[in-house]
Amino acid sequence: MSTSDTITITVLNDNRPSGNLGSEHGLSWLIEKNGERILFDTGPSDIILRNARKMNVDLEDVNTVVLSHGHYDHGNGLVPLGREKGKKRRLICHPEAFAGKYRKGDHTYIGLPLSREEAARGFELTETPEPLQVVEDVFFLGEIPRLNDFESKKTAFEKEDGSEDFMIDDSGIAIRTSKGLIIITGCGHAGICNTIAHAVKITGEKRIVAAMGGFHLKEDNRQTRGVVDCFVRMGVENAFPSHCTELPALARFYVHYKNNFVRSGDVYRFEV
Repeated sequence: MSTSDTITITVLNDNRPSGNLGSEHGLSWLIEKNGERILFDTGPSDIILRNARKMNVDLEDVNTVVLSHGHYDHGNGLVPLGREKGKKRRLICHPEAFAGKYRKGDHTYIGLPLSREEAARGFELTETPEPLQVVEDVFFLGEIPRLNDFESKKTAFEKEDGSEDFMIDDSGIAIRTSKGLIIITGCGHAGICNTIAHAVKITGEKRIVAAMGGFHLKEDNRQTRGVVDCFVRMGVENAFPSHCTELPALARFYVHYKNNFVRSGDVYRFEV
């Protein structure tokens, strides 16, 4: 199988290290399809540049960055990435990604390191709450409807004025292949099952090859069990929970999917 017949997804940073690669709390994955290279999230620092150099991954010709949502652990890498290249890369995100974002309790700022105006100076900025085709068969999902009764019912975040922040900017990517969809989330604040349902609606494709990325599940509780049951019911073939999915939830997924930990440096390949 030639590289043109595959989609390659390279983990530039996730919460767990491997080999000589660094690892920080955050996510950044490189998607390659038919010569197109899309960076999904940028991690919490310049770690993606350091890891890419160690992996001999050239980010120079990455022309598109998709931001899953406006939290530092997914967007702080925008600053060093913007300095890496003379010409502007395209940056796609929901408009609310630039809203002030804080933790509840201590009101710690956890938003992006740059304003909308600064982002527009460093990138060709595309803000949309609607789904958007990034390249052929690759879709930014836009704002995710919260439809089921077990996801996205509580939030640990608040806005600048202290009101609850349910992260309406949270989004993901769907890649359409001949076998079905590959769906990638940054944190899954909107709910991974809500995200899958939205991807199916947008693309018209009901088969799910893989669901990957942060699912924001912490415990083996009603929500996690509901998600796993949903995956089985929707026929999700492969599950690769990472980043903000903690051990009790990972153990529940392992019962059904026998999935390994996602680590910095992992490479996944799927048939187009």
